[in-house]
Amino acid sequence: MENINKIAILRALQLGDLLCMIPAVRAIRKAYPHADITLLGLPGKEDFVERFPHYFNSFLTFPGWPGLPEQEVIPSRVAGFLLHAQQQQYDLVLQMQGSGTYTNDCCFLLDGRITAGLRAAGVWAPNEQLFPLMTESEHEILRLLKIVQALDIPVDGTTLEFPITPEEYAGAGMILDLLQLEPGKYICMHPGARDPRRRWPAANFAALGDALAASGHTILITGSEEEGALTAAVAEQMQSPAIDLVEHAGQTTIGEMAALIHRSQLLLSNDTGVSHIAAALNVPSVIVFSNYSDPGRWAPLDQSLHIAVPPNKANDLSYILEASEHMMSFL
Repeated sequence: MENINKIAILRALQLGDLLCMIPAVRAIRKAYPHADITLLGLPGKEDFVERFPHYFNSFLTFPGWPGLPEQEVIPSRVAGFLLHAQQQQYDLVLQMQGSGTYTNDCCFLLDGRITAGLRAAGVWAPNEQLFPLMTESEHEILRLLKIVQALDIPVDGTTLEFPITPEEYAGAGMILDLLQLEPGKYICMHPGARDPRRRWPAANFAALGDALAASGHTILITGSEEEGALTAAVAEQMQSPAIDLVEHAGQTTIGEMAALIHRSQLLLSNDTGVSHIAAALNVPSVIVFSNYSDPGRWAPLDQSLHIAVPPNKANDLSYILEASEHMMSFL
């Protein structure tokens, strides 16, 4: 496609979802190195664009849309958003939000010269050739790369990325000094998840933490300040000493959290944003899935470095302990 100078990408989702689109965005940026690329995202996700200045040029807050669950819709803001987007005269609008049931209409109304995206069977799209069919069984990364292929853009790998700044590494270093931890000598255990249904029970994390501590491993329980009650619950239920990051260091930035994960031996977590950070940083991980999350769609693609624990194995602590020890044996 010629004369692609302005591109808008709709993906108004959370961090893990945003990271899964990076392989598709990387290919698009390589195909159009001088284009202005705008992310249409959830309020407060400007920092994601700032983390990836080599892929994105700007951010436009998405006001929500009828039928989408991520945010409350305010009709007056929707009207203003559509008018502003139409005035940008995008050459290419990409629907990377999902099946297109609600968002294909939205992206069409942005009035770009070309609109592409995904569609589930039976869902309307302005151009079916540029809206390849998707199924719920496909991996999220590979699903989004279908859009790239429909545009005749070469795929540039499936690897994730998470750039960490020197300042964030320095902040993580100060936290490690405070906690008296050595890089590469601790395990990050992350019991939180935005969706409470995806959380492995705190008692399970505690039991596994005790088993790992008995093998000589140091346990760092990570989480955001909002997850302080959860990290404390895990620490309190452990019989062995463990370090509660929230209790001892308070709120950490997502970049500092990523740097702490990067310097760890292993990440043990639920299916949540930090699992994709570990995948992006090539940190071994064991990810416990619930019945409310599909490993086939969200597990890291590199199965040699990451183990996805399916829901039917989630209560088998011996299996998860063995998986954890196995992943660390390669270090």
